Order: sequence, then structure tokens, then C-alpha cells
Amino acid sequence: MNIQPLAPDNYPQLLAFIRQSDDADAQLFLVGALNSRAEGLQVFVHQDAGRLLGAVALLPSLPPFAVPVILIVGEPGALLAHIAEGHASPQMAIGPKAALERLLEHWPVAWLPLIGRRDEVLLKQFDAFPVDSAPALTTRLAGPEDEATLVDYRIQMEKDSGVTLVSSREQATQTVRLLTRTQALHVVEVDGQLGGCTALTSRDEQHEQLGFIFVEARHRLRGVSDKLLGEVCAGIHRRQRRPLTFTCVGGPLRHRLGEIGFRVVGEHLKLYFG
Repeated sequence: MNIQPLAPDNYPQLLAFIRQSDDADAQLFLVGALNSRAEGLQVFVHQDAGRLLGAVALLPSLPPFAVPVILIVGEPGALLAHIAEGHASPQMAIGPKAALERLLEHWPVAWLPLIGRRDEVLLKQFDAFPVDSAPALTTRLAGPEDEATLVDYRIQMEKDSGVTLVSSREQATQTVRLLTRTQALHVVEVDGQLGGCTALTSRDEQHEQLGFIFVEARHRLRGVSDKLLGEVCAGIHRRQRRPLTFTCVGGPLRHRLGEIGFRVVGEHLKLYFG
């Protein structure tokens, strides 16, 4: 077995490996990090006799998550023990459920312990879904003038979803600023006032990922999320890709997404360490 860091010039080999995996759709965060060569990204590969068996990626943060993150594909084997010798523990793991269950089997004792998990379903919208016109609702890209409200949205969304690690205001601000700067954050206005938002956080050749969705409680059950998601997803389809997202297995958003054409295509998991 040969364990070594992966040079960026060799990322195409790893991307090809991911595309051939059974859970390729659920690897969009890793694919996005590799394609964008995310700041601070470190990638290690598990090889045997020149054959790629798996890979582990570490990032200091990965929007919309503002904590150190680990992403894996394939079999980690002894890779994690090797990495743990020289790297601090991540606080979150994200990805396909089967891959993250393997991650737990090999989790180094020197790293932070598991403190929570969130089981999710992965959903894809295969065709654009028509949404009724609503004159009181408009969508647009977020701008710097929206920052304070969007930071509140980000924190409230995490609290509402019951995640184990909730962003600090500073972390949420960094996330909102990055997503706004890269034109990945969309908002919906209700009678001229902000009412909700959604972010596109990762993409590959076939998909764009809705990283989070939030609508103010006072505007729910009024078609606001349908308007926002309908227009953002229509834009994804126009770019010849398909919208992909994930949500809690038993959460209300799963039903809402199903109503606008999203279908379950896999299992997703978030693990929290601390």
C-alpha cells in the first residue's frame, strides 16, 4: 500500500475515480472542492500497486459550513491514521452515508470524538418544474446590502434544522460574504422585503447543488419557497445541469421538495465531532 499526498495536477485522476463510484451523486462537495481547488484543500490518496482505492480531503472550511471538514471517497484503509499524525481533527464530515460509515470504522482515537449525526436523503430534480407566477414575490442575487439579514437567516436555519454545530455570527458572516461574492446566494423578496434565501454551493459537469434553503417563518406555506426554488432550479436547467440537494430524512422540506419534482437518489450523512 502506498499513501501519499495528491498533487493538484493529479486531481483529474481522482475526479474520474469519483465519477465511477456507486455514490457519485453524493460526492458533489468533494468534486466541487477539487474542481475549484478550494483554498487550504489537502488531498491524500490510498493506492495499492498503482491502483486508486480511496481518498481523503481536508479543508479548513467549506461553504456553507464554517468549520474544518473532512470528505472521503472509496476505502480509507490506514489513510486516516497516517493523516492524524500530522493534522488536527476536523469537526464535520459530509458525504455519502456508506462512505461515512466506513470513515467511522477507521476514525483515529487521537481526533475529536463523535458528538452527533444527521441522516439525510439526497434528492435530484430531473426536469424543470413550472411554478405559478406570484406578483408579490421576486427573486434576485444577494448583494452586500443584504448581509445582516442573511447572516441572521444562516444562524436561524441551523438552529431550526437541529444541527449539532451552529455557526457563530463571525462564521456565518464569512459564509454569507463568500457566497455573495461568488454570486451563489439567491434571495426572495415578499412585497419588496427579504423573505428567504438559498445558496448554490457546489457543482460538477451534470449538477449544481442547493446547499441550504431558508424562508422566514411568517412567510411559510405561502408559496415563497416554491417561487425561490422554482426560479433558481430553472436557471440550473438552462445551464444544462440538474439541481441536487439533501435534507433531513424526516424533515418537512423533503415533502416540499417532492412536490416540485425532486426525487430521492441516495443517502447522505453529516457527522459532527467535538
